[in-house]
Amino acid sequence: MKLRQAILIFTTLTLFELAIAQFPATCPPAPPQNGTPGSCPTYFTLIGPSLEPVHESISAPTGLAIDPDLNLYLAYPRNAGATPNNVVKCTSFTTEEPWPTASIQNCTAGQNVSTCFVNVQNIVLDNQSQLWVVDSGIPPGGSSALEHGAKIMSFSLSGELRRTYIVPDSLYHDKLFLNDIRINNTIGTNGYAFLTDASALGSLVTIDLDTGFTQRRLFNTTFTRPDEGFVGVYNGQPIYLWNGTQKSYGNLGSDGIALASGNVYWGVLSSRRFYYVSQAALIDPSITEESLEATVQDPGQCGTEQAGFTADSNGRVYIMASEQNAIFYVDTLRHNNGTSQVSSPGSHESPATSQALEPIPAAEYVVKDYVRSALIQHADSAAIWDGWMYFCTNQLELAPARQYMNVDARKGPFRSYRVWIGAGPAV
Repeated sequence: MKLRQAILIFTTLTLFELAIAQFPATCPPAPPQNGTPGSCPTYFTLIGPSLEPVHESISAPTGLAIDPDLNLYLAYPRNAGATPNNVVKCTSFTTEEPWPTASIQNCTAGQNVSTCFVNVQNIVLDNQSQLWVVDSGIPPGGSSALEHGAKIMSFSLSGELRRTYIVPDSLYHDKLFLNDIRINNTIGTNGYAFLTDASALGSLVTIDLDTGFTQRRLFNTTFTRPDEGFVGVYNGQPIYLWNGTQKSYGNLGSDGIALASGNVYWGVLSSRRFYYVSQAALIDPSITEESLEATVQDPGQCGTEQAGFTADSNGRVYIMASEQNAIFYVDTLRHNNGTSQVSSPGSHESPATSQALEPIPAAEYVVKDYVRSALIQHADSAAIWDGWMYFCTNQLELAPARQYMNVDARKGPFRSYRVWIGAGPAV
């Protein structure tokens, strides 16, 4: 028996020594390289164009907009506590000022909360050079919106308030959580706003920008609510929700949203699912919920937990892929000869748009990497202008709610970047 054990130990040591001898002394090894995936720690591939940092924040932003003069705006939400300013305009790489004014940033005692910021989640630019703010109306530490607090507000680039649309209190049921917004100025009399509701049951919200008529649609459906028992992954670590040492699971519903090719695209954050539906169908109050659900298109899972969505003028929808330190994309249009509508990643040539285009059926959607880098620490909101996509990062999964004993594992500063895509914003 002892002889067999000695032989086994000798054989094991010999194989181990052989393996050490064959393992490259430097990584990456000198040519010819060992082709085995993972043979060097540096073999995690960087994908796509390089990132250009455009701003550095002390706090973690969730919302981002860029205007035609390339001014950058950020939203600092109050989901986990108060912040000095809810919306800022970046004045240099590291400095900011409250926008549009300092006085609007915090409601005072007795103030009508429809006139001030309660908890802004995002700020976006429309195609008429208006900036739109979406305010969940949920105060720091709260779980439901204040009366008249859930709203969207439109501003001129100079910061003049043009109009406020207050979500009716009748739609507050089940902890409505307005999260993200996109505007289509080309439909209806004065355009429509499309919003996601990231509550645990989820929904989509539409607002007629002429009349203010507001609908909450697809409420508590498989298309908007999170996966039961969802566990995400971030930087290789499983992510739960934590109350001290008591774990629970991801509970955020519909979150990122984009408009492209006549459709509304959105993702369910605590899942790896995304969907789309016709804008015309979503805003039509004569279409019943049952009939609307039947028209929702399911392209299949996108392979990642995701936050922000955006879309470009060539029909490409981008998905902020937090689990992969990446940004994914999917083509929604193609030339009628079957080729992709969009340019290759990193190309500084905008694709031709004169050829006839046709929509790609949901069953044929393929989600692909656009850019991947360790610098992308939970890309959240994104905006497109003049061939570039701008996006913010905030390390959301390292925040106290997602860490054991509620420690804050985030390490600032938090950077916003831009990456070349060779297209303009979706109309």
